[in-house]
Amino acid sequence: MNLRNTYFKIALVGFMLSLLLQFVLFFAVDPYLASVISPLYPIWFILFVVGWRKEHPRR
Repeated sequence: MNLRNTYFKIALVGFMLSLLLQFVLFFAVDPYLASVISPLYPIWFILFVVGWRKEHPRR
């Protein structure tokens, strides 16, 4: 995994920030408000897969 790939950077940073924000919102504000962050996880997964396909193209 090459971290110079911008898709990997965006996917990993976005995932970590979403996870941290969801954790903080769950305990500090409201568990139901924290569930608003959950739909973002498929976006980070899609960006990770796009980065993977860009780094390892089919021949």
